[in-house]
Amino acid sequence: MQKNIFHGILTGILSGVGCYFFYYILKEEFMYDFSKIISPINIFGATMFSSLVASIGYYFLLKFSAKYGDRIFNSLFGIFVLISLVFPMLHKLPLEFDEYLTVIFPTYAMTMHFIPFLFWFMLKPFFFKDEK
Repeated sequence: MQKNIFHGILTGILSGVGCYFFYYILKEEFMYDFSKIISPINIFGATMFSSLVASIGYYFLLKFSAKYGDRIFNSLFGIFVLISLVFPMLHKLPLEFDEYLTVIFPTYAMTMHFIPFLFWFMLKPFFFKDEK
């Protein structure tokens, strides 16, 4: 379990940095400021939470089914990420937002939903051996 928690924490930190980098580039280079909707603290909190939940879920699925737990987890994680993409599209933006920014925000937020997913799988081989 410790290995799973550490994997989740490291994934959360690295994906938080990745999301912040994405946030910073959009804010500074393209002048898209979504700070009224989501702050860097919210970004780090969301990535940390999702990464820890994924790692704990992975632990319990492997305990539940050693043979198929990995496959079930990979499928469920991918499905949950895809389902989570609906939330930025349905988010009601403040009325003072420019119409152009209301079109950009879902794309911006949806891109960030994939970053913890990618980091989780990128770091997985460092924590868990591939059993074939």
